[in-house]
Amino acid sequence: MLEFIKAKGLGLSLGETYENAKNNSVVLQYTEVSEAQYEDYYKSLLPEFTVYDEKCIVGNRFATLINETHELHLCFYPSIAEMRVIYGGRVWLPEKTTPSAEHIMTPAFTQIGLSIGGMLYVVQLSDGTFMIIDSGKKNDEDRDLLLKFLYEKKPAHHEKPKITAWLISHAHHDHLHLCLDFLLTYGDKVELSLFGYNFPDFETDIIKSTRAVETEHAAHWQNCIKEMLDERFPNVTRWTMHTGQKLLLPGCEAEFLGTWEDHWPAFMKTVNETSFIVKLTFENGHAFLLPCDAWYGQTNLAVAVWGDYLKSDVLQIIHHGLAGGNIAFYEKVLPEIVFWPSSEIRFAAEPGSIVNPETGKITPVVRDYEPSRWLLEHVDRHYHCGRTVTVDTKTLEEI
Repeated sequence: MLEFIKAKGLGLSLGETYENAKNNSVVLQYTEVSEAQYEDYYKSLLPEFTVYDEKCIVGNRFATLINETHELHLCFYPSIAEMRVIYGGRVWLPEKTTPSAEHIMTPAFTQIGLSIGGMLYVVQLSDGTFMIIDSGKKNDEDRDLLLKFLYEKKPAHHEKPKITAWLISHAHHDHLHLCLDFLLTYGDKVELSLFGYNFPDFETDIIKSTRAVETEHAAHWQNCIKEMLDERFPNVTRWTMHTGQKLLLPGCEAEFLGTWEDHWPAFMKTVNETSFIVKLTFENGHAFLLPCDAWYGQTNLAVAVWGDYLKSDVLQIIHHGLAGGNIAFYEKVLPEIVFWPSSEIRFAAEPGSIVNPETGKITPVVRDYEPSRWLLEHVDRHYHCGRTVTVDTKTLEEI
């Protein structure tokens, strides 16, 4: 079947192939692809597959095709003349219509204040359930704070907080370790329905870091997530998201504008380059863009293929405001509000002002980085993660 998928005889130029054993999938890169060639390839698959979903977003083409045992995800970007084909076994796919649910509130977006850093966002949906994106570093205080927050915000008629989806952007400890600790400690105190992430196989050499610990840790976290879900949450739905897909939830849609599959086979020096980029659009039309820790090449690619579609009312600063991203990307987003998953001291300090007295080493702060300074100059409202902040997604006011 894979030879059939490789589109022989259609004049397409196959670039590189990546086998992701962890996901039981293969990613194919095609270069110098025209729209006519994409159409021919798409049609050539239909005798073996049926169309589950397809869409065109600002000229970019996406399709999900399925048969009884396998599925295909197609991503075509005419602005760079490239196509990605992801082929693997059948897994869960998001519904194409928003599920019916009781509307009891305007959705709210919260940046959870973390005592030792990381990134943790909680969206309370219109039915009172929660979507969580990432988490911080393992810390008892932060773990308990998250549980307390969920119980305080849950509707009275919900016995436990209902987490409709918990999504992890990439395999760094400051984005997932708290999640693992929380679910292992308090898994019986919440209802978890869906857990989603899309990682490459970190036991391959896809990351070219000169620090062995970079990929060793990522492989460790990847294995820990699977073991935790297998042992403690065997009935929870698991999802591997791909660019162009939408997760439709009560009062909110989460649309994925990038995964590592688009960035690959570019040279990747850090696990940050495997982060997803997600755009949340709420029932009132306000958009929140979360690039998570997307790195320079990813944001350059996003500008090239999405352009003005990146425009959003609210932005989460990339990589804690310390690196990654660029001004061209932020100019396209041009938000009204910026959330900084960075501590108060790193947010407020002047460059070079935080020095370790024992080593003399300078701690990076957000004003060390030109794109961060650009946002500080061009946007009026900023929130660091030194405290918990909740925004009403209709009014964009703090509540």
